Amino acid sequence: MASTYSSSLNLELQATGENSGTWGTITNNNLQKLESAIKGYVSVAIASTSDSLTASDGSTTDEQSNAIIKLTGSLTGNTTMQCEAVESWYIVDNATSMGTYTLGFKPAGGTAASLVSSSKHLLYSDGSTMFDV
Repeated sequence: MASTYSSSLNLELQATGENSGTWGTITNNNLQKLESAIKGYVSVAIASTSDSLTASDGSTTDEQSNAIIKLTGSLTGNTTMQCEAVESWYIVDNATSMGTYTLGFKPAGGTAASLVSSSKHLLYSDGSTMFDV
């Protein structure tokens, strides 16, 4: 049986007896992802009006797994930042230059929470809607 991945943090769930000799690397990657989810920080420059946080199974470099996400850059139109459609929470620092444009943060295919310029937000997603608490 092959490894599977958890839905919230994309941790590698190894099958019994799998990955002989490499389980240490996989376990360490999982621990790094957990550390990022608890205390991690990433700065993400908005690149377009429809942008997404990176998220990948087993990777320790994805943006979405971090507890704190700082959004930077200059908006060129009303913009939406998207994350995976899973239950999760985020601390988002909106450091973008918004001008007269809006910035939303939402799960894929879901409903966005509106971010206020130069503000920090505590956001929660139920997998379909983002709530600003």
